[in-house]
Amino acid sequence: MATAAPTCPCWPWRATPSYGAAGASSPKREARMREPAVFLWLLDLDDPALDALASCLSAQEQARAARYRGEALQRGYRRGRAALRHILARQTGQPPAALTLAEGPLGKPVLTHGGLHFNLSHSGTLALVAVSEVAVGIDLEQRRDGFDGAALAPLVCHPAERAALAALPPAQAQSRFLQLWTHKEAYCKLLGTGLHTDPARLTFGASPGPAPVSDARDPRCDAWVYPLYPADGYAASLCVAGRGARLVWLRFQTWPAALLAPGQALA
Repeated sequence: MATAAPTCPCWPWRATPSYGAAGASSPKREARMREPAVFLWLLDLDDPALDALASCLSAQEQARAARYRGEALQRGYRRGRAALRHILARQTGQPPAALTLAEGPLGKPVLTHGGLHFNLSHSGTLALVAVSEVAVGIDLEQRRDGFDGAALAPLVCHPAERAALAALPPAQAQSRFLQLWTHKEAYCKLLGTGLHTDPARLTFGASPGPAPVSDARDPRCDAWVYPLYPADGYAASLCVAGRGARLVWLRFQTWPAALLAPGQALA
């Protein structure tokens, strides 16, 4: 349930609860709490109002968008990236176009200043953004007809996971595999390693809720995954460094966008 009219620096985003209380004002303020807050935004990439934000994109981002095959993918990248810049602008106090988004050694996007961690994932017509003062990774996958999780399980699943999947009815096995896949992707994105990390070495237990990550090659691994349910037909997971986090859903409102001057943040 959305809060009343926003009165905090996160305006124009309104909080709704998930795995914890809502109504927090910013990652910096929430860091004072015992459990770190992770702020989540669900974006509708079919929303044409997002086009009004695209003036903040860098030349490199525009060039990358042009390399996608097809107008729909190009448009989705531009809209998601522009919304991400506006989200980070509101959390850092910097203009969206002034933010420097660099890449780590293996391609993970990072802020060069500001002290915040973030991650973005998009699939189909939706995107998810996570922002926190602790390391995060997020993955979103659309359920697609013809997808065969059983064929991929030997490549990406631990033997114990494969055995558990084999014991489930086919439809449940497909759903569980996709959730496991998003768990693994979210952890790899937290690390910034992508496919350089063997997903079969990762396990999460049998619980359908939040679970610790077990990494066979890192006994000191300290991260948790949280299954997310953003919309029908999608699976998603968030991975957070450390034990315990409060997840706060925020709504990204684009209605003021047409009134903005180029490079101006939503405010």
